[in-house]
Amino acid sequence: MSASAATIDADFDVNFADPAFLANPWTPLTRLQEEAPVFFSRNQGGWVISRHEDVRACYADRRLSAARGDQFFRGMPPEILAQTEAVRAFNRYNVNRMDGRDHTRVRALLLRAFDAGAIRKVEQFIGEVVEDVLDECGRLGEFEFLETVSAVLPTRVMQRLFGLPDEYRPLLFNLATQFTSASTAAAVTPELLIQLDKAIRAINAVFDTFIPLREKEPGDDLISMMVHARDGLNKLSHEEMLYNLVGLVVAGAETTAHSLATQTARIARDPALTQRLRDDPDCAFALTTELLRYPGTVKCMTRYAAEDIELRGQKIAKGDLIWIMNAGANVDTRVFSDPFTTIIDRPNARDSMAFGPGLHFCIGHLLARTELAEFLKRAFRRFDIAILQDDVEMLSSYIFYGFRSLDVRFTAR
Repeated sequence: MSASAATIDADFDVNFADPAFLANPWTPLTRLQEEAPVFFSRNQGGWVISRHEDVRACYADRRLSAARGDQFFRGMPPEILAQTEAVRAFNRYNVNRMDGRDHTRVRALLLRAFDAGAIRKVEQFIGEVVEDVLDECGRLGEFEFLETVSAVLPTRVMQRLFGLPDEYRPLLFNLATQFTSASTAAAVTPELLIQLDKAIRAINAVFDTFIPLREKEPGDDLISMMVHARDGLNKLSHEEMLYNLVGLVVAGAETTAHSLATQTARIARDPALTQRLRDDPDCAFALTTELLRYPGTVKCMTRYAAEDIELRGQKIAKGDLIWIMNAGANVDTRVFSDPFTTIIDRPNARDSMAFGPGLHFCIGHLLARTELAEFLKRAFRRFDIAILQDDVEMLSSYIFYGFRSLDVRFTAR
């Protein structure tokens, strides 16, 4: 593996598990942008890409593979592999872990099921779910936000989106929880993978029950839309349907859950933002879009070099791991003026890497932003919100920027 001149002084290296980095990834990343924008990190065992231009280029580069599922299984014994076939199947069939023609075909079919028209259909019930959650917030007054809001709202929205009865909500929540435990762990253990495998199998059994029903009697739910999605003669295979439904549960729960907490805290601590949202609730969609840029939620994604490549003079060998740092790109002053200030009407908001660009742009971005916007405008209209702790412990995740817990007070206005 080539490290050449990019391996500068060890002082430049980053450690994604360091509490200082978890709380503030932007300072070391902006330093790398200036000194070593393509940097081989010995701590992370791969190349850290931090500038906006390079991040965008990496997402578009077909020589970089998204088929990165073996990250979970490095060093695992054969007996663990035998017990985790559902996790391995998820890594084979989920669109975010596909390359080339398979990725293009599956993504086109998913987009037909998950377009703006589908989101418009669910906007009303998103509002209803938000109001139910806020009623509970008002009843409690003081509570832990992640438990009361973040763990509940996204799961209930996904349950309604799938058209599943209330009794299946705990299974959706368990899948999201188990996947989060595995994806945020500093070291993935066999126990975590086995529990995740059980959660995937349990929710697959539910989908296996409802897919045939939706084939015979389609409704306006997402399962029906995926079952009947067509692109010419193409349709999703059963396995592709199963594991992309699993992916939607995970993405819909994880990303939105963390964003709900970080965005609520940021607005609550900024009187000007709070007042702007109350005066102009229609700005909520633009506000949540800006907060997804900074502080953001998805810090990075990974790729593997499918062949030898060169970037900014650095030779990246076939098989090398590449860390594409959304968090760095989103505060790059070459693209964003005053990047650490929340500017609701930022003119180049579309340059944000919050959902990734190009081939792997997040299919659920409209749903996530709609859900966040509905919660923020309704919560701050109904309540004065206070954050009850000065220091918040950060989530130990290389992917997500988020809190472990957040104590709040909601006082009816």
